[in-house]
Amino acid sequence: MILQSKNIKEGTKIEYSSKELLFLASSGQPYRGSLYVKFTSQGETLDLVSFKKYITSLRDKTLNAEDIAYEIYESIKSVIKVDDLGIIVDLSARGGLQQRLCFGQEFTPVIKNNIFQI
Repeated sequence: MILQSKNIKEGTKIEYSSKELLFLASSGQPYRGSLYVKFTSQGETLDLVSFKKYITSLRDKTLNAEDIAYEIYESIKSVIKVDDLGIIVDLSARGGLQQRLCFGQEFTPVIKNNIFQI
């Protein structure tokens, strides 16, 4: 899935999050988790429909857990111009271990409840 950009006002601070991150480990077992993205616009942002499709397309990828934040960082960086892009991936516990993976600019994600989820 190819990410697409959208023109917006420069200087807009943007933070996206998704609790629907899913990709495969080398063993074929799934990793699940939450994704947090934060940056300041230089006149572009991600088209949300293409971003959602991109997140969904990761389900077909086989990656080491430690590489997922970098993979997402590089995908976004190849589409839009940003200086302060930060990616955080919180993976659900597997084998009793929980992981938080970060790449790029450090930030503390805003974690909101999904009010539409039952």
